[in-house]
Amino acid sequence: MRISQITDLRKQLQEQFPGAHRGVAVPEDADLDPLSLSFPAGTLHELVAPGLCSGVSLMISQLLECSRDLPLALIDGHDSFDPASYGSEKCQRLFWIRCRKAMQAIQCTDLLLRDGNLPLVLLDLHLTSARELKRIPNAIWHRFRTEARASGASLLALTPRPCLPSPHSRFTLSSTFTLQNLELENPQLRTRNSEEAREVVHS
Repeated sequence: MRISQITDLRKQLQEQFPGAHRGVAVPEDADLDPLSLSFPAGTLHELVAPGLCSGVSLMISQLLECSRDLPLALIDGHDSFDPASYGSEKCQRLFWIRCRKAMQAIQCTDLLLRDGNLPLVLLDLHLTSARELKRIPNAIWHRFRTEARASGASLLALTPRPCLPSPHSRFTLSSTFTLQNLELENPQLRTRNSEEAREVVHS
């Protein structure tokens, strides 16, 4: 992404959401239930989705259904999001940024977290290759943590394996959805505790 594009994007965000900038105090041990889909301001969270059918689309759908004062920012790290699958009503309040490479997505995330215009930034890297993920320095995630704390925006990163060195919380999608799940009107996610991380599975 070019500097001129970043500048234009920042200007558009400030014009559309002039009252969204805010500084907040973030608790050190901020915690949440992933099914509540309510993320404390200024925090970083990671949702690990190791399988292609683990329920990422369902989680995004539930996030889009939540009523929010401001749109949800979705940074699509692999240009894989299909808005037609969710419907125009759910996508009305979606700020969608399409990227083809992980580092493009990282640059966009950096911009949105620093600006703080949108309360929740969803960084979707769950289809990113292990090789690309390894190229993301830990220093970037630490910078995101600092930027989120300063601006009040929160980050939820979707990854195929644990990547964030110090998220406020980490969850794992361990569901395996099959064609049989298409018969369900509303497949649900539920949580269970594990020793290493909270796991999210379908019921």
